[in-house]
Amino acid sequence: MNMLGTGSSSEGHLRDHAKQKYIGTSFRTDAFSDQKYLEILGQEFNCVSCEALIWGFLEPVRGQYNWGPADNVVAYGEQHNMTIRGHNLIWHELLPTWIAGLEGKKAELEQVMKDHINTVVGHFKVINNKNMFQFIGKIYAWDVVNEAIDEVSGELRDSIWSRTFNYSFIEEAFRTAHAADPNAKLYINE
Repeated sequence: MNMLGTGSSSEGHLRDHAKQKYIGTSFRTDAFSDQKYLEILGQEFNCVSCEALIWGFLEPVRGQYNWGPADNVVAYGEQHNMTIRGHNLIWHELLPTWIAGLEGKKAELEQVMKDHINTVVGHFKVINNKNMFQFIGKIYAWDVVNEAIDEVSGELRDSIWSRTFNYSFIEEAFRTAHAADPNAKLYINE
């Protein structure tokens, strides 16, 4: 029986059966020390997202980015012919602790949000170099806003973002991400 459980004797990996579709998974930040995990990941999946892009991991100190883990995932993805989905730019969880000090400071928090999106998306965007595409990274899509709606009430989730901006942070985050990389696909992840 093959990987898909069809009973067929045809060989192949899950990603081989995907054709033009994405078969994706999340890349654990500690995965580089697990060779079996890396082997299965490279064989079976053609798309990956990684937790190293979450704000609290990426920019734990204001203005100081830890690109290493995310750059390593992008490099692994390129080596294994995978695409990378950026997860995520704005979320109510796993924020760096310094963000809490901006509660109620609308202008400053908005600028910090824009700076973060511009820096992160800009770091990984595709640039056109002498009429040939040169990839800084292969982040084809971004989860711009993650879990903005409360799953129980169906209303806007209580967060520093909603308390400061109500719904407008969602639109502003998308505008900023689109300006930073007009070619990326942009999503709200619920």
